[in-house]
Amino acid sequence: MSAPRLILVFDDCDALIEAARTLRQSGVTGIDAHTPWHVTELDDLLDLPRSRVRPVMLWAGLAAGGAMLFLQWWNSTIGYPVDSGGRPLASWPSYMFATFETGVLAAAFAGLLTFLRGCGLPRLNHPFFAHVATEAASDDGFLLSLPAGDAPDRLALERMTGALRIIEVGS
Repeated sequence: MSAPRLILVFDDCDALIEAARTLRQSGVTGIDAHTPWHVTELDDLLDLPRSRVRPVMLWAGLAAGGAMLFLQWWNSTIGYPVDSGGRPLASWPSYMFATFETGVLAAAFAGLLTFLRGCGLPRLNHPFFAHVATEAASDDGFLLSLPAGDAPDRLALERMTGALRIIEVGS
C-alpha cells in the first residue's frame, strides 16, 4: 500500500499556484499537482526530475544501429562473402538503410518502455483515484497532493494555503 497523502482542493489555478509556492517556501517536499491542463508556473515549483527517455532512446538507437552495422559487415565479409560484380565485400553505403531503420525502431521501442516504466504503468489501481474528489482534476478541479508525513497539521495547512478542503487518501 502506498504512503498516505493529503489532497488540497482549490477552486482556481491562481490559488493552486500560490499554495504550491507557499508550501515550497515552507520546506514541504513531494508536492504534486493535478490539474485539467498544463500549468507552466508549476514546473519550477514542483521540482520535477529530469526525464530519462531521451538519453535511453539515444543509447538504444546507437547500440542497435551499431549492432546492425556489425551484423551486416560480418555477414558480407566473414559469414557469407560473395564477390559480385567486383564490388568490395564491405560495401558500407548499402548497409545504411537497414542500420538507420533498426536504430530508429530500437530507439522508439526503448523510449516507449522507458516512458511506461517512468510513469509506473501499467497500474490498474491507485489509492489516489479512490476518492471521488480526484475526478474533478480531469474536468475543472485543481488539486495539490503531498505526503501526509511532511505536511504541517491540517489547520495550519488550511490557513497557509487557503485550500477549500483537505482530504487524506492512501492510508
